Amino acid sequence: MAKDRRKMNKLNRAQKDKVRRFAAVADADEEVALKILKDARWDLEVGLEMFFTAPLANSGSTSPEAVEATYAKYRADDDDEEMVGAEGIERFCEDIGIDAMDPVILVVSLKMGAQAMGKYTKEEFTSGLRRMGADTAAKIKAKIPELRKELENDVGFKDVYEFSFGFAKDLNQKSLPLETACGMWKVLLTGKWDLVDEWCEFLEKEHGKPITHDTWSQALEFSRQIGNDMRGYDPAGAWPYLIDEFVEHMMAAKEVNEGGGD
Repeated sequence: MAKDRRKMNKLNRAQKDKVRRFAAVADADEEVALKILKDARWDLEVGLEMFFTAPLANSGSTSPEAVEATYAKYRADDDDEEMVGAEGIERFCEDIGIDAMDPVILVVSLKMGAQAMGKYTKEEFTSGLRRMGADTAAKIKAKIPELRKELENDVGFKDVYEFSFGFAKDLNQKSLPLETACGMWKVLLTGKWDLVDEWCEFLEKEHGKPITHDTWSQALEFSRQIGNDMRGYDPAGAWPYLIDEFVEHMMAAKEVNEGGGD
């Protein structure tokens, strides 16, 4: 432990932050995070990709036979591709005791390193089970409270949130369809941002176009920094134009409501 602390003390502030974020997302200790980030030249995204796609040397409490059997239980029977499809994912969610719209499934998908929504490849599913140290659905179910904690931690939640953009969009597209983006926002931000419904209604009526990654990222920062009454909003700030227009929309609606109440 003392050796690990000495290693951490030698890092600058940005490096320490990346180590902690890596450890939170990957559910790894800081020593593992530090080693991989050094190999990745301190690129957090590259380091996480290395971690999630590399073969796992220490499967720990998992049995290869049990992992294979769990995969076979949910594998798509009518598809030549080795994968767990939408129906299998739905049954998997039932067996681990969650609704398919529960945001904790995004934490599970992140642990699996899933590249696309609606399916897990065999490699993603089996390596994800080993990574979580659970070779049956029952063991995953027992880990759900622990996985859910990542949604309660600001750093862990942000990483799940950012992962969700790439996970939900089509692989050959840079933007997220508006309908999909609003669906994901409501899954992720309901209970965390009181204006998520108003935000989506505004976009559907006034924008109607796909959502860029910049808008996706800044929406989270806006939800955290600016109050429901728009207090703290700086029109000279570097917010995307959609957020500027949303603030104008909300302020105009507020004036109308206040005027009607006189």
